[in-house]
Formats: sequence, structure tokens, C-alpha cells
Amino acid sequence: MKGSSVYKIPDGKLVKVRLDFEGQKIISLKIFGDFFMYPEEGIEKLELALAGKMLLEKELVKAISDARELHGLEFFGLTIDGLATAILMAKEGALNA
Repeated sequence: MKGSSVYKIPDGKLVKVRLDFEGQKIISLKIFGDFFMYPEEGIEKLELALAGKMLLEKELVKAISDARELHGLEFFGLTIDGLATAILMAKEGALNA
């Protein structure tokens, strides 16, 4: 299934997610918006790190945190919880369409 979401991070920026998933598993996703990430190529590393993960809040938060630490990513206007919420919203949007 394919889903998408637009989410305004509380006290942050806008994040958009395009999600391709099967059951509860992420096949692939694209993350974009008006937030910043350093280094810039970190967004692709984060997207790859989330592929294959389950669409469960706890697992997403851990996977995002792990990727952030592993790749030395810095988020500006984006939070780990906010990104997890945007991903789950994309899933829900697909299921409710």
C-alpha cells in the first residue's frame, strides 16, 4: 500500500512522508519538508535505515534514534517523535482511503 502525510511538528517545521508498506512493514519511504538535517545526505541514510522496520511507534522511534546516532545526524525543526508520528499518519491515511 501507499500512503502519504503532512505533519506540522509542534514548535517545529513541516514534515511530509510518502510511504510504501506491506502489512505492518515499511518497504520504502521518502521524507521531506521544510526542516533541516545535517549532513544533507543523512536523509537518504535515514530512509534506508527505516526500510524493513515495522510500523509501530516504539520501533520507529528506536530506528530513528539509532540511525541518528550511527550517522551523526542533526535535526533542526524535526523531532524523532514527530517523524514517527508523520510516518504512522501516512500508514493510517492509506488504510482509511
